Amino acid sequence: MKRIDFNTAKPMFDNGHCKWYIDKHFQMYLENQQALNLPKLKGLGCFIVKGPDIEDYVLIDSEQNILASFKYTQEGFRQMEARINIIKISKHYDEPNI
Repeated sequence: MKRIDFNTAKPMFDNGHCKWYIDKHFQMYLENQQALNLPKLKGLGCFIVKGPDIEDYVLIDSEQNILASFKYTQEGFRQMEARINIIKISKHYDEPNI
């Protein structure tokens, strides 16, 4: 887990209460097919959300629905990775094999 420097990083957007920073590691993980033939996931975004009382990983869909949220810690990193893998595996089995 590589921590973001909140002093120098530019947020993707600021809602007035929290700043949302794109998590490059997980965004690449979402958008690329992995070694075990896990599919790409389109329309999802993984962010690090930082506010006065929050510092979390947040996974959202294209309609800005929160799909998962975990603390911005090493444990939260592993939890987010597991959640993304669960979604990828689910998508893999939902798609017909041709």
